[in-house]
Amino acid sequence: MKEKEVTVLMSVYHEKKELLKEAIESILNQTYKDYEFLIINDGQNKDLIDLLKEYDDKRIRIINNPQNIGLEKSLNKGLQLARGKYIVRMDADDISYLDRIEKQVNFINLHPEYALISTKAEVFDENGTYGISKRSGEIKKEDLVKGTPFIHPTMLINKSILKSIGGYPEYERVEDYAMVMNMYANGYKGYIMDEILLKYRMDKNGYKKKKYKYRFVEAKVKLIYFRKM
Repeated sequence: MKEKEVTVLMSVYHEKKELLKEAIESILNQTYKDYEFLIINDGQNKDLIDLLKEYDDKRIRIINNPQNIGLEKSLNKGLQLARGKYIVRMDADDISYLDRIEKQVNFINLHPEYALISTKAEVFDENGTYGISKRSGEIKKEDLVKGTPFIHPTMLINKSILKSIGGYPEYERVEDYAMVMNMYANGYKGYIMDEILLKYRMDKNGYKKKKYKYRFVEAKVKLIYFRKM
């Protein structure tokens, strides 16, 4: 099969149909057209199967996992199947601005020294927008001390580099943080564009409600990868 410049990679589990529809259409209506839309149906989401019957778009590829294997393994599965030079991450309940991919591709083609290009995001929930992400510019190793300044579904990643470092480390809920630190530990770096290109859905009290076990895993990830960096 002919390679594309971009693979948009999304994993779907049990997202609500109306949210999923918004996310999918924000990708299908992009100003940038040379991409494949690789959707991993992680656990036979019937709403996804029914929803995709509404679309006749050859850019969409569906991979049905026979059972739920989790986001980390689904993303690594998608990484192996992707035909694009770049991976554009997308979550099943977020909304990409319609010129998002075009602007990120243009940026990384002008700045190939970066392994990943992220953007700023508008943070919202069912009550509306309540924040804007603040970080932009080149991110240094020291910036990763308190956590990742990169918002995962805003990332465009060089696929060959991501594959060369082993893809996503399989740490539940912190796979993106572990991946970024592993990338930096291997000598690569990333950049956050000073432009809002994604509406990022997050419950306003979401971080406060984060389960203790995920905080523990995050601390473990920091210990492992800071030593490597």
